[in-house]
Amino acid sequence: MSGPTPGTSCWRRARGKGHIQALCDVVRPGISTVLGIGSAHVGKFGSREAIADAKAEIVRALPTTGTAVLNADDPLVAAMRREHTGRIITFGTGESPDVRATGIDTVDGRPTFTLHHQGRTAPVRLTLHGRHHVTNALTAAATALAAGVPFDTIATALSDARMATGGRMAVTTRADGVTIINDAFNAGPESVLAALDALGDVGCDLRRIAILGEMAELGDTSVERHRRVADAAARAGLARLLVVGTGKGADVLDAAYTAATGTAPARHTHDTATTAAHDPLVPGDVLLVKGANALRLEAVAHRLLEA
Repeated sequence: MSGPTPGTSCWRRARGKGHIQALCDVVRPGISTVLGIGSAHVGKFGSREAIADAKAEIVRALPTTGTAVLNADDPLVAAMRREHTGRIITFGTGESPDVRATGIDTVDGRPTFTLHHQGRTAPVRLTLHGRHHVTNALTAAATALAAGVPFDTIATALSDARMATGGRMAVTTRADGVTIINDAFNAGPESVLAALDALGDVGCDLRRIAILGEMAELGDTSVERHRRVADAAARAGLARLLVVGTGKGADVLDAAYTAATGTAPARHTHDTATTAAHDPLVPGDVLLVKGANALRLEAVAHRLLEA
């Protein structure tokens, strides 16, 4: 295809340099959106800078008539503006983005904020749980604006939006009053930290428990990233922590959490985690399930919901 398809957005998770470019060679984007540069898959790429370079392929593929939608809160994404000479729409929580959020708060773990664009404002109350979804909402809003969707339509749609896939901050309260947060679709360092923050918002003033699995594809940064997660778990005021995994990442989580709290987490496998987590659970408890997809912790979350 020699030119872009009007209004087409090209979305792709990069797992190697050139992967995004290959897709954009088939269907060139008219809008390219980059949400952020995390550390998931850093073991494959070698560095976050290398991940950014691979993701920038979607911006380089734009024609001059296309639009780049970039996260101003992420320096590696914001730097991609140099890759495009055409229209750029930025989003974020600072003072300068074209699309921004102010007054961010949560109600029962669900974010609320005021959406801003070109002097217009609108209140937004997400149905999704977790403050990190504010950035996701801004991403959707900025991309929709790039596609010509009216501002009021966007604000209304954000407040009505529902999660389309399972295992991503799915919060369910059982008949016995125990709340299960199933965020076990996958896990990278940033998403685990966000999930622990969400656990604090959902379980404010309640007893909080977490099942955390070790994380994969982190390469030489694995030890550091698992320590950061352990430190965050220690600060989360958990009543109990269960660590799932048999690799070095699980060992680091165990040791770092023990060092920070003086209490060793329980170590479990996929097969034993459900029973261990369920005893004892009491009405009002809030339990987070989060881990790498390979650990199959989503099945654990489902079994806990069915119990």
